[in-house]
Amino acid sequence: MDNVYAWRLGEACSDAIKQPAGDPIDTGWALAKTLHAKGFDIVPREKLSFLDRRETINEMCGLK
Repeated sequence: MDNVYAWRLGEACSDAIKQPAGDPIDTGWALAKTLHAKGFDIVPREKLSFLDRRETINEMCGLK
C-alpha cells in the first residue's frame, strides 16, 4: 500500500474516533463519512441485497 493512502486511512480513523458516538452504528457512520471525505469509496465484498443496484456504501449513505 502506498504510504499516502495509509496516511489518509489513519487520518480518517483518527477523525472518526474523535466524533461523539452513542453506539457502534454511530461510529460506523462517522468512519464512512470521514473515509469519504478523505477520498475513499467503501465497496462491500458482498451486496446487502441483490435488488439494490448501489455499488458502494458511500452511495447507500447518500455521500456524493
